[in-house]
Amino acid sequence: MKFAAIDIGSNAVRLQIARLNDGLGNEPYKRVEFIRIPIRLGDDAFKEKKIGKEKRQIFYKAMEAFKLLMEAYGVEHYMACATSAMREAKNGEKIADKVEKNTGLKIDIIDGKRESQLILKSIQHFFKPDKNYLTIDVGGGSTEMTVIKNCKAYDSISFDVGTVRFLDNGINKKTWKELEEYVKNHVSDVQHTNAIATSGTINKIASIINPTSKELAITTQQLDEFYKNIKRMNLNERIEFYKLNPDRADVIEPSADIYLKILKWADIQQMYAPSAGLKDGILYELLEKNGIRTAS
Repeated sequence: MKFAAIDIGSNAVRLQIARLNDGLGNEPYKRVEFIRIPIRLGDDAFKEKKIGKEKRQIFYKAMEAFKLLMEAYGVEHYMACATSAMREAKNGEKIADKVEKNTGLKIDIIDGKRESQLILKSIQHFFKPDKNYLTIDVGGGSTEMTVIKNCKAYDSISFDVGTVRFLDNGINKKTWKELEEYVKNHVSDVQHTNAIATSGTINKIASIINPTSKELAITTQQLDEFYKNIKRMNLNERIEFYKLNPDRADVIEPSADIYLKILKWADIQQMYAPSAGLKDGILYELLEKNGIRTAS
C-alpha cells in the first residue's frame, strides 16, 4: 500500500509519499518520495489577510504536480492539511475549493488543536511511561505545544507565533506575553525533563549542532551559542557557511530564538529534535484509518 501526506504550511508546501513496510524494519512505513516547495503563503496571509494572485498560481501548480506524482507512484490513500496561513487567509476556503475542483485533491484547513493532535502522532513512540515532556512545534505561522504526562496529552495549545510571522513583524507583544505566561505556568509539569521539538528548521539546526548524533539531541546552551553565531551573520553568509537554501536561511534565526525562549522559560536543559512533524503525523493517521497498528 502506498499513501501520501500533503502539508500546506506558511513557509512551504510538502508532499511525502510512503509505502507500507509490511512488518519489515522498526517503522510501519518507508518514505519513498519527498518534495518541498517554498511558496511562503504566510507572507500574504499574515500581511494582507488573503493570498494574492502570484502565490495562488504557484500554489495551484504545486497541487497539480503533487496530484500527478501521487498518480505516478500509485498512491491509494492521502490526506492534505493546511495550517496557519490558509486558515488565516480570507480566501483560504475558496482556494481549497478551487484545488478540489481542478485536481480532485481535498484540502482540510485545520485548527491549531487538530494540528497538535497530528504532530503528536509523529512522535508518540518517543514517550516513556512515568515521564513528562513538552512538545514544541514552531512553524511559519504558529507554535503548537503539548504537555505530555505518562504518555498522555495533558494540555495542548497553539499561539500565533511563527518564523514567517516573526520576519513580517506580525507578532504582537500581547501574544508574546501569553506564550511566556503559559510556559511559566506549566514549568512544574515539565521541569527537569526533555523537550521534543518538531519542524524542518529545528531538525536542520540540530543536525548542524550535532551532525553525528542519531538522536539529534541538543542542549539549551548549544542552541544559545548557535543562535548568537547565526545572528551575527547576514543571509548570504548563512547560506554559504551552513549550505542552506535561502528560504531556510532567513527563518533559521527566528526559529532558534523562539525555541530558545520557550526552553528558558520552562527551565529545560535538553531538547530532542527527531525527524518528525505534521506530514509524518498525517501518515500515521492514514495507517490507523486503514486498520494498521502503529503504536509501539
